[in-house]
Amino acid sequence: MNPTAGLKVLSLPIDQETTDVLISSYLSHDAARDDYHAALTCGAYLHGAILVAKDLSGKVTVQQSDHMVREGAQGLGTLGFITGLMVFPLVPLTTGFAAVMGGFLGEALHLLTESKVKGQAAAMIPLGCAALILAYPRSSASVVAPVVTRSLTKATAEAHGHHVQALRGALAGAQQQMAATAS
Repeated sequence: MNPTAGLKVLSLPIDQETTDVLISSYLSHDAARDDYHAALTCGAYLHGAILVAKDLSGKVTVQQSDHMVREGAQGLGTLGFITGLMVFPLVPLTTGFAAVMGGFLGEALHLLTESKVKGQAAAMIPLGCAALILAYPRSSASVVAPVVTRSLTKATAEAHGHHVQALRGALAGAQQQMAATAS
């Protein structure tokens, strides 16, 4: 299985777009994992996918797509390539250095996200249950949403704007919907 299937190969996500966030809750980790893998392999572009589970002893595990590391390396690598074109013999050096730095920054963001999700999940997810968070552009909704089939509840929200701002807005909207269905 290709762990990067369904994730955009080369992008600089700095444009205005409509972003959807789908949050699903599950009574079993296996069901959530099946939907997580189905989303990653559906062929649609995903900004990210996070699977969070809490076992019966209270231990929280997080599995997330590696798009932050790859997109950071690709984005800064592209900028390094463009910069290197000014002094052509430096293209390999500037591209390589920028890609490595982008990878490090992406990994740091990846770890920060995992830590934050673990903290929130410890308080919100019941013992033995799981949750799936998918973020994707609105144009991928018709492909992504149907593959999430085993969830107990689902909440979807969308927001428009810069990539990161739209993602935050859509995530907040989906969290509000999920909280409303829980009460």
